[in-house]
Amino acid sequence: MSQTAIIEELNDPTIGNAISIWEKGVFKERDGSMSDAIKYYREALKVYDQVEKVYRKKLHEEWLLFKKLEKLKLSEDSKINTADDSTNNDEDDESLLPCWIFEMLPNDILLRIVSHVVEYSGESWVNLSLSCSKFNELCFHNSIPYKIFKNVIYSKQVYDNALQTLNGEDSVKNLEEIFWDKDYELMLKQRPYIKFEGVYISVVNYLRYGSNVDGSSSLRNPVHMITYYRYFRFYEDGKVLRLLTTDEPTFVVKYFTRENNIKSSHLCSWKLYFDGETNYITISRSNDKYAFKEKLTIKNQGNKRFQRLKWMETTVEDKEGNISKCSLKNEKPFFFSRVISFAHHVSAKSSTSK
Repeated sequence: MSQTAIIEELNDPTIGNAISIWEKGVFKERDGSMSDAIKYYREALKVYDQVEKVYRKKLHEEWLLFKKLEKLKLSEDSKINTADDSTNNDEDDESLLPCWIFEMLPNDILLRIVSHVVEYSGESWVNLSLSCSKFNELCFHNSIPYKIFKNVIYSKQVYDNALQTLNGEDSVKNLEEIFWDKDYELMLKQRPYIKFEGVYISVVNYLRYGSNVDGSSSLRNPVHMITYYRYFRFYEDGKVLRLLTTDEPTFVVKYFTRENNIKSSHLCSWKLYFDGETNYITISRSNDKYAFKEKLTIKNQGNKRFQRLKWMETTVEDKEGNISKCSLKNEKPFFFSRVISFAHHVSAKSSTSK
């Protein structure tokens, strides 16, 4: 179908309305709210039964248009470059002059600059490395930035030293020497850590079967899609803000701070246990009757290091010391989502504390 035909279809009020409803469903699905997404999809199909097909064609046409614009931009850039080259053939090109800062400053000074950037944030470290080949070499082909970043990251972790001592295991500092010695790059790839620049989110969807109302002639029982979210925000002082809610991340994340006293949230304590091979975090909270403990292990998410928290167990202990394990049947892993405002707050706090 041509782009003109797609536009004509979208100009139809019925089809346009169906597409807008379908897109709401897509947005809800991205947020993990499957029950709301299904509701919008069904509503859109009632308005126009071929809405999914039209939506897919619309996306395809938008993608083709994007590719055409990219090609057009590249061709225009090449023409401009050709014109510039012909104009400047007989003139001195200032862009060919050396970068005087590199001519004037030794690597030791430049590494000092890199070190300050690494201390500020990992994101700034990466951005600096992309600025030129010289900084890329100094950022990622030298052990100093890795050592500094290691010190920044692991000094913020709250370790369960008492448990490690009780188990007769080496301290974390000794484990560093045993497993990695001075290979800081490898350490950052293998040694897990908690991130503070965002929120860990778990999206849980499951089906619950209901029952028909009295007098109903239906032969089928209704099925409900249940969706809820778990949120963790970790702090460097050993506290973690915990929330279980049906509210979507778009409504929760921007207000998710312990200063806001969010309803139904709990300020818990967290500790990281690590013996060189096994790692898990323990999140603890208690009330007048019970003590709750949740254990999760830190995992990678594809190429993203330590981006996921996977459930191990959750227990409840009463005053008599009786411990019960809670079911994890419906629970899903947590995935880290970086929040820019949180990241800036952490960076500013780190720079202020120096």
